[in-house]
Amino acid sequence: MTATHGLGQLLRDPVYLRIWLVGVCGGIARWLELLVAGIFAVEMTGSPFLVALLVVLRLAPMAIFGPLVGTFADRLQPRLFLGAGQAVACVISTIVCLLFLSGTAQYWHVAVATFAAGIIWTTEMPLRRRIVGDVAGRERLAPAMSFDSATNNATRMVGPLIGGLLYQTIGAGGAFALSATLFAAAAVFLFGAPATAAVVDAAARSTKVLRDLRDAFAFAAGNKDVLRIFAVTIVFNLWAFPFVSMIPVIGREELGVGAGWIGVLAGLEGGGAFLGALVIAVLGRPRQFRRLYVFGTLGYLILIIVASWMPGPWLMGAVFLGVGFSGAGFTTMQSVLVYTAAPPEMRGRLFGFMVLCIGTGIFGYVNIGLMAEWYGGTTAIRIVAAEGIVPLLLIAVGWRALWRPADY
Repeated sequence: MTATHGLGQLLRDPVYLRIWLVGVCGGIARWLELLVAGIFAVEMTGSPFLVALLVVLRLAPMAIFGPLVGTFADRLQPRLFLGAGQAVACVISTIVCLLFLSGTAQYWHVAVATFAAGIIWTTEMPLRRRIVGDVAGRERLAPAMSFDSATNNATRMVGPLIGGLLYQTIGAGGAFALSATLFAAAAVFLFGAPATAAVVDAAARSTKVLRDLRDAFAFAAGNKDVLRIFAVTIVFNLWAFPFVSMIPVIGREELGVGAGWIGVLAGLEGGGAFLGALVIAVLGRPRQFRRLYVFGTLGYLILIIVASWMPGPWLMGAVFLGVGFSGAGFTTMQSVLVYTAAPPEMRGRLFGFMVLCIGTGIFGYVNIGLMAEWYGGTTAIRIVAAEGIVPLLLIAVGWRALWRPADY
């Protein structure tokens, strides 16, 4: 089955489309809120570190709750668990919207809401991505995950664009009103979908959560391929992706542009990722997956450094497009590699550990926030990206499956 044929089948599958729409709505709302919160923070505080701290708060729940959520994903019905989370996210965004509309919103309000929303975000990979894989089946897995990743990357383009425009025209309250509506729509799509992911049998459900976590850890620790997949995720989240938190800082303080332009700059990175993921969905082959994963990350880090030297918003935006395109290799392959490396009864738990690896990004955002506080936004992203290239190359050198690929 070709990737194109598999994707065509998926787009005619009503269950897949529902789960896909959940990702569309949740993704747009999530990236919209991150940009709006960042612009609000830089305008209110003028501190790059406090801007980065909001992203730290968004990611912290991944480090705290990721493996636990993954374990429950193997024991409960993921659709209902995920749907409840989207409903709670709707309530959180509605409260923040009302605070902005009443003129009483403060930095700490946004910070608390950001942490709460981060708890909901923790369910994205072990739950929704798990459902995508279960609906698609092994034969359609690559196009399903690639197209889903392309969609997520598109929301990284659309969310900031809409967020910047709404912030500039009607304010942060209007932006959070839209995100609340999108989360509500995602909940409706989930509760209206049939059960899709298999739930483990009663004997498995009766095992202790800590034993499940121990078994998943033992599996990952004994599998060098899985360890390297996780290691690249840590590199990306510590040293690559944190640069996006500096876009509002660079836009306001170094380029002197408004919220609309900041949204465009952030959206171009997501737009490049969307285009790259579409190319991979159509042309990607299993033998290339690990190379796309590693060398996409390497290209992302190198192009971040190039972007930091661009003198104006147009040139910087053009390079951001290339940054996103290169990073699509990482974002697209991450879920595919984990899903195919895990036995069916352990997929939720390994996705949970992947969420934990993503959660290590909190240290990356603290790092880049401090660098920006001391040296400025563009210098900070040069320093942090350069730091990440070294461990990535060390991981690649010893990864046998990277240099001698085999079909998964």
